Amino acid sequence: MAAAQATEHNSSEEKKVETLDETKARSMLRQVEFYFSDSNLPRDKFLRAAVEESPDGLVSLALICSFGRMRQILGLDRDTKPESVPAGIIDAVSDVLKSQSTTLRISEDGQKVGRIAELMKPEEMIEQLDSRTIAASPFPFDITLEDVEAFFSKHAKVNSVRLPKHVSDKRYFCGTALIEFSEEEDAKKTLDETLVYAGAELTVKPKKEYDVERKKQIEEQNKKNPDKGPSYPRGVVISFQLEKKKKSSNSKKLEPEVHQENESSEVEGEGDESAEAKPSKEGQDNKLENSESVSDEIGGSQITREDLKEVFGKFGNVKYIDFSMGQDSGYIRYEDSKGVETARTMAEVSDDGGLLVKDHIATVQVVTGEEEEKYWKELQEKRESKFDGARGGGKNRGGRRESFGKHGRHNDSSNRRPQKSQRVN
Repeated sequence: MAAAQATEHNSSEEKKVETLDETKARSMLRQVEFYFSDSNLPRDKFLRAAVEESPDGLVSLALICSFGRMRQILGLDRDTKPESVPAGIIDAVSDVLKSQSTTLRISEDGQKVGRIAELMKPEEMIEQLDSRTIAASPFPFDITLEDVEAFFSKHAKVNSVRLPKHVSDKRYFCGTALIEFSEEEDAKKTLDETLVYAGAELTVKPKKEYDVERKKQIEEQNKKNPDKGPSYPRGVVISFQLEKKKKSSNSKKLEPEVHQENESSEVEGEGDESAEAKPSKEGQDNKLENSESVSDEIGGSQITREDLKEVFGKFGNVKYIDFSMGQDSGYIRYEDSKGVETARTMAEVSDDGGLLVKDHIATVQVVTGEEEEKYWKELQEKRESKFDGARGGGKNRGGRRESFGKHGRHNDSSNRRPQKSQRVN
């Protein structure tokens, strides 16, 4: 559900007065400032997209409070969603940020938060960030962020600390901490100092040197385990569900502008990977299955791949759309994960609870884990089936042509919804 909806929902509830004790308020303030800081925002694809797509650069506080670290600080349940964050908690967080933060601004209604300083280009910001960040090792595997911060704060002001995972086992800390100082001069000065932690002398180097070494470690690890991991690109597919938009005088149309380079001019894959099938003559004589579909046909609002391309193409380079006209769900495959993250963000922050496609709302979900593996497996099977069909006529032993969509195998001769627009008798 959209973060904006969550804001309206929470503000309409009977508010319970909440207060944050000094310790909790201090931790919360530091965490929210970190979310919007130069240290985090350039690399935080989800939050950065939300900021960039917001007209005023402000993001729902309900959404911020639902993030994992904030849930821990505020004592909220692990499954807390933006729309279920108590209104009193949001007000308490807003009051602290408004009175104590020097880097954040709060909306007049106290429901949104954003940066005071204008956001630089990500490339410029990352360059500045790296110049004031050092890599230090070795640290014990069970060290905490707070331990590292406390140690280096004795030497200079620390903006942030990161503890990267081991390249061969993501469950464990790799032993090297990344420390970002507030000033580049402080980072340079630390490089020349002799530092000892828990009896071990630390090796300190610029982050750029660490990045080069880390890249080599990853390449070596991949050589040792060439068969490890999936053979398909991960994080580039989203699924969507279409639902007819309910008419409401308060509904708003979301038409964000996201500029992407090298965006394809048409939906790719119409030939080789298309899941769209030509309807049989028998199917053309049948009426559609429900009254809403009939009204869609009459009103000319049937959703096509071109309609989906127009909406989802705003967020990244769409490589393929797995959807047949008449269906109420499908998949969008982007060239990279940035398009997926941006589409998901815009769907979540939309007042409609999803992306507006003509007179329908498309709710979006990132395809991961077993569902992602199943998607690529079925796609491969579909490709192989088409290859076999090209050689053997594309028919099974019963003489019926088969197609493979997201719901598996089905026969064209079965009584199912037609794939193309039809004249309704």
